[in-house]
Amino acid sequence: MARKRINGEGSINYENARDKYRAAITDPNGKRIVKRFDNPDDAITWLSTTKSEIFKGSYIPPSDITVGEWLIEWLKTYIAPNVRPKTVLRYKQTMNYLTPLANIRLQHLTAHSVQQFYNDSILSSNAKNKLHKLLKAAITKAHILDLINKNIMLAIAAPRVEKTEIVIFSQQDIQQILNTLQSKSTNLRLRKYYPMMLLAITTGARLGEILGLKWPCVTNNRIIINNSLQEISGKLIDMPPKTPAGNRSIIVPEEVMSALNSLRQSDKVIELQGYVFHTLNRTPYAPRNIERIWKATLKAAGIEHKKFHCLRHTHATQLLASGIPLLEVAKRLGHSKASHTLDLYGHAIPGYDEHLPEKIKNIYSL
Repeated sequence: MARKRINGEGSINYENARDKYRAAITDPNGKRIVKRFDNPDDAITWLSTTKSEIFKGSYIPPSDITVGEWLIEWLKTYIAPNVRPKTVLRYKQTMNYLTPLANIRLQHLTAHSVQQFYNDSILSSNAKNKLHKLLKAAITKAHILDLINKNIMLAIAAPRVEKTEIVIFSQQDIQQILNTLQSKSTNLRLRKYYPMMLLAITTGARLGEILGLKWPCVTNNRIIINNSLQEISGKLIDMPPKTPAGNRSIIVPEEVMSALNSLRQSDKVIELQGYVFHTLNRTPYAPRNIERIWKATLKAAGIEHKKFHCLRHTHATQLLASGIPLLEVAKRLGHSKASHTLDLYGHAIPGYDEHLPEKIKNIYSL
């Protein structure tokens, strides 16, 4: 009498028509799993491994979900609800570079295939590092959710980040920019942006923070940063600062406040809750339009083009070079950690080590 097969025991049969060894087992969910092999040893190994995983509770049911499908689901469900819309957009832009891996089944993705992708990519090491962070986070979440039985990203080293030196303007450049914007010989279209550029130069505020500034936040000798104007999918949106440190009060020189007050008085239809810098239609400026104005300003001043954000870098380095304490500079810039400020600007401070030899001599009584 034939022995009755126990549920979950599995079986291996030879199929003459296919010339394959058919291994089959019922998983804990009652689903019959079948795989075919060219030789009996591979079938026995697979069946033994699967039975062991079921017994240990580590069995992961087969799934057809691809890497691309999982990345989309991961971003939608686990990332988007907790970050800013612009951050989601950046995630999507980064994910586009993972197209070569997108159609691979998530459960079939290997550390070797990911490493080979990194090796073959022509992207910069910094771009590869961003891809690695995104992919590692997504794969780790898949492992936690039992979609895969192994976190392959633990076997892959993050691509090295090459630190790029920040670019700043010289004091002469800054003065030339301001002189150009004040000169009567300069096109009036550019001259009207003098208060905006002056504010950026003397505060180190980000472009979005300046464009999002509203009149209630301009008071006495300070401006209050609690908003950032962001362009997302073609729409201008007011957004809160990324971190609590981004909410800050910045003291400004008298000359800057005077320029802002003059701008306020010249506004024919002042809106008490409106944007400080706005178009004739009283709508805020789009960042991309100001970038064009900035490019024209540098051309008029005869200065080589550098990004608007370089004004922030310049302000930070000049403050540090003038002896302003690191913590005060970090606070002014809205950095959560002073170490981030030091990492960005410490090496860019002109002459920061000029007095070190003398101080070392005094320390060691040389």
